[in-house]
This record gives sequence, C-alpha cells and structure tokens, in this order.
Amino acid sequence: MAIPITFLMLFVSLMLIITATYYVAVTRISAQGQVLNFSAAKQSMIDLEKNIETVLWSPGASQVYYVDDFGGNLEIMPTAKILLLSLTDNNSSDVTLNSAGPIFNSPVGEVVYNLSYAEPGSSGLFLEGDARVIVNSSSATMSQLQLATGETTQEIRLTYRPLASSMVTGSNSSKPVNTVRIYVISMTLPQSLNLSQSLSLSGGFYLKATCVSVTSITRSCNVSAISSIQVKAVFDGVNGTVSLPISSNVTSGAVVKVELMTCNVQLQNVEV
Repeated sequence: MAIPITFLMLFVSLMLIITATYYVAVTRISAQGQVLNFSAAKQSMIDLEKNIETVLWSPGASQVYYVDDFGGNLEIMPTAKILLLSLTDNNSSDVTLNSAGPIFNSPVGEVVYNLSYAEPGSSGLFLEGDARVIVNSSSATMSQLQLATGETTQEIRLTYRPLASSMVTGSNSSKPVNTVRIYVISMTLPQSLNLSQSLSLSGGFYLKATCVSVTSITRSCNVSAISSIQVKAVFDGVNGTVSLPISSNVTSGAVVKVELMTCNVQLQNVEV
C-alpha cells in the first residue's frame, strides 16, 4: 500500500526538526563546556602563580602543582619578554653608573596557556597585576597574569615585572647614601646553569617550580643635589618609569647605591 505524500512530508519535517534540535543542543553543550574549561583554566593559572610565589627568593625551595586538562596546551618560553632597565636623574640624563651599560638587559620568560575558545570582550583583562611594566609599591604584585587573543587561540599569559624601591641607608663624607633596590623575577636561568628550555605541554601534567638561585649585583655612583631618581623599564617593547625619592646634601650631593636582586626560577614537567 502506498504511503500518502502528506505523511512522508510530515515525517521528513519531523526528522529535520529533531536533527536541528539535536544539533542546537550539542552545540550549546559544547559551548558551555568551552566556557567552563576557560573559567577553570583561568583559575588554574592563578593557582599556578600562587604556587610559584611560595618559592620566590628562597634558593632551593620547590613546589609541584598539577595542571588539569582543559583542552588547551601550556607553553613555557624562557627566552620571551626582554626587560631592559636603566636609571636617570631629575634632568633625564643618564646616571653615571649607566656608562657601563643598562642595569639589566635580558629576557625574563613567559608562561602561556592556549585555548581554542575565546571569551568575548576578555582580551587585555588582567587576572593578576595591571598594565604597568614596573612598579614601586610593596603593595603591588610583580606578577602579570593577562588574557590575550592569539592568531587562532585565547591566551592566558603569566610573566613578572620589576619592582623598585629606595631608602637612606647611611652617609659617606656628609653625603647621604641612598640604596635603590630593584627586584627582578626571571624564568630565564643564567647560561652558566644551562637549565632553561622551552616546553609545550597538553593534557594533564605536573609542573615543578624551583627557586634555583638569587643573584645580586651592586653598583654605586655620586650624584649632585637631587630629590629623586627615575628607574626606566622597557618590557617587551613597552616603556615605563617609576620615580624614587633621593636624599641629598645641597652642597655635596649624594651617593646612590643600586642593588639589582634577581630571583631565578625554573619550571619543569615532572612525574609524580
């Protein structure tokens, strides 16, 4: 017996509706899964930074953290983010100690988690820190954890900016001695250690953060009667400056002692 055309049309229409409904439901579930993965990945990178923070400035200290599988991959890039530091006085001329070259000129490294899902309007937002490339307040975090958009991925980027401070620490021949201390956190280890390596990791894995060493370089110079000194930073091509107070004698000037403290951190994939 022949099937009525009307019935066939109803059957085909019903199948199309079911197929479309199924497709919409699967797409919605997939999108919700991507949103949840992105949210979890952001929290994971915040937690990773907190774990790294526990080993900073303590040579030999280490911490292992498990990064879950959020459908993306994590890249450790020790040669990324070149930082250049120099000093100027009130007149914006190079301070004498800069004649030996910049105080610091080296990459400090970056950690990037890549995801295929991009959260609308999130690019440029900071989960930790802000856009300043150098800070001079102890209440400011040195970490910069930022959301960015790559060519085909959403990125969660972690790096560390320098922090500078100054204080009067004594006197020398009637000249106040001002100690300018600059802190740098670097995931690019000294070449003598030969430990830095780029990594690309996916799935779930363990990362071990180790404070390999803390190095200190000191330079001193005599300056005229000034009230402040500027620490200039060029961080991955972005310029920033902080002004630090300097105590000086009107007739004899001051001594500025610059201490560069660098915390060298290594990130490794380990088996637990």
